[in-house]
Amino acid sequence: MTGLRRCRLSGLQLEIIMLLAALMAGFLMQDAQPAYPATPQQFEGRRSGFVQGTLNVAIGERATLRRNANGTYDLIKVDRIDIGDVLPPAEGSRGPLNEAAPGTIRFGLHARRDVGSVLKVENSQGEGLKYSGFIVRYVGGQARGPAETSVCTVPAGMVSYERWNEPVIQFVVGGLQTSADAVPTCPRHVEQSSGTSSSPPSVRPS
Repeated sequence: MTGLRRCRLSGLQLEIIMLLAALMAGFLMQDAQPAYPATPQQFEGRRSGFVQGTLNVAIGERATLRRNANGTYDLIKVDRIDIGDVLPPAEGSRGPLNEAAPGTIRFGLHARRDVGSVLKVENSQGEGLKYSGFIVRYVGGQARGPAETSVCTVPAGMVSYERWNEPVIQFVVGGLQTSADAVPTCPRHVEQSSGTSSSPPSVRPS
């Protein structure tokens, strides 16, 4: 995996890792998770990272995870993306929705003033996907969060779109596990500290 770094982290990266470690402790209290190495996985020139089963997705990037036989995941790629890479296709479009490689899942985050913040989740791991989500918002010139947010399960081969009205600069994924859901299960929306909630998500077949 060319460019994958496992040491020499910058101050900002260490802050992100500390944040993820705190969130991870909460995930471990909820469900038994597979053992992960303590060493972070991150690519040169990218802000997204993966540490001990918790993924941080930075705005403008798409992170690809590969599921291993023992139930753990590895970060295998981080791409820079445009807003068009996370938006649902135009009406009548025949292009594929899910372009994740077999055995992988992808999380892409971007934002634009007229559409808000969008997270696109592509599931090609061969089984349904369940996870917990937290967002870091940019409000009043400051980063606020992480705050819990509602996310849907993503059945095998499907794509999920999650939306927020406010600028979301980071999305934290934890508690990764498989799901037997043949159709999406969406919990009640979680109210954010600002009083706004995430927009209703949508899940589509590929």
